[in-house]
Amino acid sequence: MKLQLFSVLFALAVPTALQAQEQRVSPLPSHMPLGQEACFGRTYDVAHLKQHPKQRVTSFHLFRDFTPDATKEMPQETREKLIADDGDSSIQIMAYVRFRDRPGLFFNGLSCMNYPESGVRCGIDCDGGGFRLKPSADSLLLENDGFVVIGGCGASEDEAEQADYVKPGADDKVFRLDRKPVAECRALEDSRKPQWAALGAPLRERFDSENAVCFTRSYDPAHLSKHPKQTVKRISVLKVKGDKRGEDDFPYYNLVFRVELKDGKRAEKTTQCGADQYAFACTHNVDVDTPRDFYLTRAGKDHMMLRDRRGAMSKMFGGLTLGTDDRIFKLEQTATSACEF
Repeated sequence: MKLQLFSVLFALAVPTALQAQEQRVSPLPSHMPLGQEACFGRTYDVAHLKQHPKQRVTSFHLFRDFTPDATKEMPQETREKLIADDGDSSIQIMAYVRFRDRPGLFFNGLSCMNYPESGVRCGIDCDGGGFRLKPSADSLLLENDGFVVIGGCGASEDEAEQADYVKPGADDKVFRLDRKPVAECRALEDSRKPQWAALGAPLRERFDSENAVCFTRSYDPAHLSKHPKQTVKRISVLKVKGDKRGEDDFPYYNLVFRVELKDGKRAEKTTQCGADQYAFACTHNVDVDTPRDFYLTRAGKDHMMLRDRRGAMSKMFGGLTLGTDDRIFKLEQTATSACEF
């Protein structure tokens, strides 16, 4: 009887699993099949841009990527997991754009779905806009509804400063994107990484230890005389012993920041820093929802940069007066005792 019951339950479960697989579909199966990387794009030459003086976009690419980026501080899904989840209600793409009036590469991630009333539309969270896609032979026609590139909700400080918007202007409404080698889009993806992404192992790996981890820097009189607006004589960042994340935990830590000023004043504060793309973002106050006040980034095998462009550390240390040259520090990983002062 138990065997018969198990057989019935198994028979009922198999169709359910098969139905779940069948529900994972690509809205563009001929151009962006599930689980396959794809690149579509176009770079406009001088002659084309001269004929379309109102066209702001000089290049436009779409990339379907399933390769995890091991240089990011944020935990990455495995390639197998990314492929297994592909088509679960939508597919994910990255858009890369260059403009004629601004240098640099602009980008954002979008989710694409097939809507019965309007066809395939790709959109950005938080009302970031989007565009529609239509197959055209082996190419794609992109109908631009306007969308943000870089910036938008969840943007870091640097990203917010670079934010731009692809407006559906007179000559920026429709783009024909041709199939390109995946390597062409891969090069664009790699080019958007900050320079420090190549400077040693991610901080999440360095902090991932049961032992204490100390980064510090002391400045001699010669350095301070050349930087009269620097008030910090000594600075340290300490991850205390025993603060280790589990295998499935998001990498954030309670770090101890200490400074000693030229006038002898000292200050200490423990705050939270968590993985954020290619950096660790820190808050000046754990009771306030400002997780991106300042940043920690790798700076070589045994070094780390503390980047405080907004001067948030002054607030973190209770209004301690810091100078305009107290915004960026290159710290060296050293013995724990160096962080205790």
